[in-house]
Amino acid sequence: MSLHSELLKQARFLARKEPKKPTQASLRRTVSASYYALFHLLVDEATRLMLSGTERGPLRDSLARAFHHSSMKQTAVEFTKRRMSPKLSSGFNRHAVPQPLIDVASAFVQLQEARHDADYNRTLRFTRREAVDLVDLAGQAFRDWNDVRGSLHADTFLTGLLAYRYMQG
Repeated sequence: MSLHSELLKQARFLARKEPKKPTQASLRRTVSASYYALFHLLVDEATRLMLSGTERGPLRDSLARAFHHSSMKQTAVEFTKRRMSPKLSSGFNRHAVPQPLIDVASAFVQLQEARHDADYNRTLRFTRREAVDLVDLAGQAFRDWNDVRGSLHADTFLTGLLAYRYMQG
């Protein structure tokens, strides 16, 4: 099983681990695992796009360390806009971004912000419903990704996650 699938499974488990009164630790780890599930799915897809073949696994693992959360968020925000940066839209042949990809980008932004709150905002209290909703959001993003993966838009998105700041447009 892949790391991203394991993280999503762990998030689901933690969200329901304590049936009566969940601890904030469990709920916060649920939120964090939900974000990291999507993060690792996208990094895995991007590195496989750039470096295919089983013998390149160690190189993909090394490349995965080059992805930065803030740059990835910047790209995801661009994909949620009506008018996208020329850096990214140049590869679209004037076709609109498909809604499932916009939804993946939006989920990434929401999950990253929630993960930041879960990890750093000690005054915020999460409810089980909020944690479960975020797990569900990550799960839906996985399904949406399957609908668009391999498309020109998806490949542009993956490329932007790594190289947006350096792209020309």
